[in-house]
Amino acid sequence: MVDIGDHYRPTEDDADAGIYRVVGVPDDVTLLRVADADGRRVHTGAIRHVQRATLDADFESASDPDAGLSPVAWLRNLLSGMYWSVRRFL
Repeated sequence: MVDIGDHYRPTEDDADAGIYRVVGVPDDVTLLRVADADGRRVHTGAIRHVQRATLDADFESASDPDAGLSPVAWLRNLLSGMYWSVRRFL
């Protein structure tokens, strides 16, 4: 079962390789890219929509790139993400 907040990464070399967080689970699964291929946190706003069958076949479970962050680093990531979300629409 796929839940909001789960993390996945593509199993094959992919132009959009990285770690994705599940942000929507209606008919398709909506994934938000939250880390690059090396697991470093990124704020790109990149979203992918995949079928559940594709998620099962082409993605594997990944760890949360925010796990173990200090409160200061977590807050910095949050504020940076909010900044880029607003800036994207200006």
